[in-house]
Amino acid sequence: MLLTLFGSQDTSWRQLTKYCVAFSAIGGLVITSLDPLVTAQFPLWLSAVHWFTHLFVAACLLAGTTALGVLLGAKMPWPLILAVCILPFLLVPFSLAAEALLEGVRFTGITAAGAGRLYLSELVALAPPSLGLSALVAIFAYRAADIAERYRKVLRSRHLPEPTLRSVLPSVPHQLGDDIMQAEAQDHYVTITTTQGTATLKLAFADCVNALSTFRGIQCHRSHWVRFKHIRKVRRSGSAYVCTLDDGTEIPVSRRRYGNLKKML
Repeated sequence: MLLTLFGSQDTSWRQLTKYCVAFSAIGGLVITSLDPLVTAQFPLWLSAVHWFTHLFVAACLLAGTTALGVLLGAKMPWPLILAVCILPFLLVPFSLAAEALLEGVRFTGITAAGAGRLYLSELVALAPPSLGLSALVAIFAYRAADIAERYRKVLRSRHLPEPTLRSVLPSVPHQLGDDIMQAEAQDHYVTITTTQGTATLKLAFADCVNALSTFRGIQCHRSHWVRFKHIRKVRRSGSAYVCTLDDGTEIPVSRRRYGNLKKML
């Protein structure tokens, strides 16, 4: 729910509010189903409203405090850590007001000392669950944002148009087209394979791999580069691996490069 604070620049406050509402609704239903003693005497619907409201206020306080820290120039994750730590202190007044409203308690005539004791007792009761829950949400949001940003970059790159093959490798014959499948090093030459055929170029393999960096592919072996869109499957072969292309060609995959290949697929 805090993705906008952790790298997702296109998340608006309206969307953030929706995340808070969704989190509060799900969390409220889960807590209500556990039938805690605090709300055991309430009707089911009132108990659900009680926990939803508490969670929504807590989520808004957590998001708002974190955002304030970021706006003041603090670097993540310190604003988030601070927000988690002070959340119980901010939540106590709301919790007391909610309980007074539900139970019909009035605080008129209470002394400052009495108010202080009341505040401290509520803080002691509220701190453990609020700290645990807010820390869990914060960790989840922080990790989710990191994963979301990675996938966002991948998806963004997939929508970028690839250049024509001859624009990066001018020596490729025109009749081979642009749909490259693989490249294979052969001493001081490189064999380029497209869906239209093959050609051998006098070119260093490292230079070829660099030229093909704008195509969505990977060097899977010291002598082989493959394009993701033409990989049908990857399987183990002895102590190494093999990827099979659309045309049935099998390309060796080194153990050192296997992890990167699987991650990109």
